[in-house]
Amino acid sequence: MSSKLRKVGPALAALVLIVSGTTAGISSAQAATIKQGVKCSPAKAVKTVSGVKYTCTTNPAGTPAGLTWTLSTCFDADKAYKSTKAQYDDFVTSQTSTLAAIKASIDASKHSIDVLNQGIAAAQTKKYIVGYDHTVKPTAPITVVGIDAAIAAINAKISADTTKRDAAGKQRDAIKLTLAAKYTATQIAGWEASTSTTSGNADVNVQNFGLWIRAYSSYDSAISNAQKNIANLQKVPANFQSKLTKAQEQVDSMTTRYNAAIASQPAQAQTIKSASDQALLVRKAACKAGL
Repeated sequence: MSSKLRKVGPALAALVLIVSGTTAGISSAQAATIKQGVKCSPAKAVKTVSGVKYTCTTNPAGTPAGLTWTLSTCFDADKAYKSTKAQYDDFVTSQTSTLAAIKASIDASKHSIDVLNQGIAAAQTKKYIVGYDHTVKPTAPITVVGIDAAIAAINAKISADTTKRDAAGKQRDAIKLTLAAKYTATQIAGWEASTSTTSGNADVNVQNFGLWIRAYSSYDSAISNAQKNIANLQKVPANFQSKLTKAQEQVDSMTTRYNAAIASQPAQAQTIKSASDQALLVRKAACKAGL
């Protein structure tokens, strides 16, 4: 509770002292003409009776209407009441604004979750190119529906190409052994380094050696590219899931904060409201006519 609220109690105590001692030492004539609530003029006129100051003004409590003699303690009580009332109003406004901001954050995160789920669903209905049909002219793309199907198709192609690559490697190595019986290691190494030199060679084994080297390299390159494609495809659901997890954590965190704010609001509001109500009672007593 603020220092302003803690002052309400002492203010009430001071009022009791003033109310009980206001008429001490005042003559009957003065008491009859200058009392709180008695009509007066002109505005802002000031009278002091037995050390008690009265001002001709509108009573902060609103009654009686018009210009009346008003005690300074009435002004003090009114100031204390307005301060505590402003604190209560500010609290209500602040809480409303805070709750609205938290709710907006929750709604935004929930919307993100919906969008991400839509993206995940779309990935399962999207067409993906997993290869090309070279048996037709022009070459036609081979497609499948859904990211899981695409990954499965590419994995199947990797498996098939791996078998073909390994078979090409065996053929290459077998011919190399045959060539080793006829040619030097330097000659064989030269053909391995530059297979283009094998195509015009008079020896069919040398030509085939170059063909199998190129076949092995082609399959190996295709496998490498396919593995990269799978890695890229696998990033899609992984990225969606990562963002989905963060969005859900945000919703859970903000929901906990929102519920905590809702739960604590009544008690906090009542504490401040009680101080404001007490200050209102103090003002009512301090501004009462007849003092």
